[in-house]
Amino acid sequence: MSSCNYKQELVSNTVWNAIENYSLIGIQLLCTFLLARFLTPADFGLVGMLVVFTAIAQTFVDSGFGVALIREKDVSPAGYSSVFYLNLLIALCLYFLLCICSGAIADFYHQPILNEICKISFLVLPLNALCIVQTTILKRELRFKKLCIITLVAVLLSSILAIVSAYYLRNVWALVIQNVSLFGFRSLFLWLTSRWHPTLSFSWPLVSRYFSFSKNILVAGLVGSVFNNIYSLLIGRFYTATDLGFYSQADRVKNVASHTSTSVVQNVTYPILSRVNNEGGDLRNAYKKIICVTMLFVGCVMALVTGVASDLFEVLMGSSAWRRSGFYFILLSISGILFPLHAVNQNILMVVGKGKTLMYLEIVRRCIMILILLLTVRYSIAIFVFGNSIYSILLLFLNLYYCGKPIHYSIAQQLRDVAPILARQALIILTGIGVSYLLSQQSIYFRLFISITSMVIIEYYLFRDNEYFREIRSYVLNKRSFHRR
Repeated sequence: MSSCNYKQELVSNTVWNAIENYSLIGIQLLCTFLLARFLTPADFGLVGMLVVFTAIAQTFVDSGFGVALIREKDVSPAGYSSVFYLNLLIALCLYFLLCICSGAIADFYHQPILNEICKISFLVLPLNALCIVQTTILKRELRFKKLCIITLVAVLLSSILAIVSAYYLRNVWALVIQNVSLFGFRSLFLWLTSRWHPTLSFSWPLVSRYFSFSKNILVAGLVGSVFNNIYSLLIGRFYTATDLGFYSQADRVKNVASHTSTSVVQNVTYPILSRVNNEGGDLRNAYKKIICVTMLFVGCVMALVTGVASDLFEVLMGSSAWRRSGFYFILLSISGILFPLHAVNQNILMVVGKGKTLMYLEIVRRCIMILILLLTVRYSIAIFVFGNSIYSILLLFLNLYYCGKPIHYSIAQQLRDVAPILARQALIILTGIGVSYLLSQQSIYFRLFISITSMVIIEYYLFRDNEYFREIRSYVLNKRSFHRR
């Protein structure tokens, strides 16, 4: 394959992969906004209670074999079939184990209805196992367009089915149907369109070879699954299903506004920083520019949403009860605004080859999280949720020190560079909250319009002379003029 064709294929598949991810998030968010008009926050909380069990089980089902197959130069039919049968066997075993434990899970959360919900919800495990190999093959062949189309069709069909179910059932089973049907449709379409089907062959030597690589991915995935869902687990256990429903939607919107936007920047900045480092360029200056641009972009998005969070959730979810989610979003906003700093800091350590430091930071990070969880879980749900932002602040100083050290960029220098951006974003948030308060007696739609307009005007006034804002604006205008040509 020529260099030109390779670049074109890389760009094309990156675009389709981005379309798949963002469309999936967008459609599911839109579906959630519609479902909230028929369901209660407690219904969302009940499903959220099972997320940690599903995530851990899904990690075991794949066991990192998908990544192991992708990195192989050549995979024999026996290799694919062996992984397929092993994945399916693990999925079925975990499904039956979780069904047996469904009563214990219901008792753990003090929610008897979970005993029945578990037996249906955990069907996603065998359904997903049926199409792991087909998905892996499409990724190996860089056929992301096909994978994107299949995923989008499955999401659309499952969302429509969920909305119809919610309209008639008006209970948690609409969400269960949505989750199970999504994996069911996706698996069905992959089987119908795939050229690969398992053969009657199984090879333990091949499985052992793949597992020698995938075991590390399995361990990392398990740790990530537990800690990424630990807030949902503890809120469901120590508070109420309604609290978890409010929290889960606030956290979901925060992740879309902060984590998803940051991941795009992070994927781009890693190769850029690597090139600067390899070419002997000014890594510190490049890093400074990247964190300021990222903080400006992601932070302003977060600030706009935070300033009108309560009103926005009421409008999107269709009920004033969901204003509680807006309050939780405000409590989580600090962690959302600071997240880009953590993400780009990790890139710096990878670029300069400080993998061991990154590992130690990960261990310390988990220890700090556990400590904050233990200290806050005994108090109100608001304090417990705000603990996530406290954790983010403490982690910030740790990251800034260890990530700035290799490039001689001290904590004081980093804070001096990002503090003006953070201060202005805080002012934008206060503007939105203040305008909403002053117009509290007005129509919510009028209030939202005036608040958002005020924040956008203030945002432009505060950042119009900022060099990084000018660079973003110049880049956007250049891209627009390029596409017009």
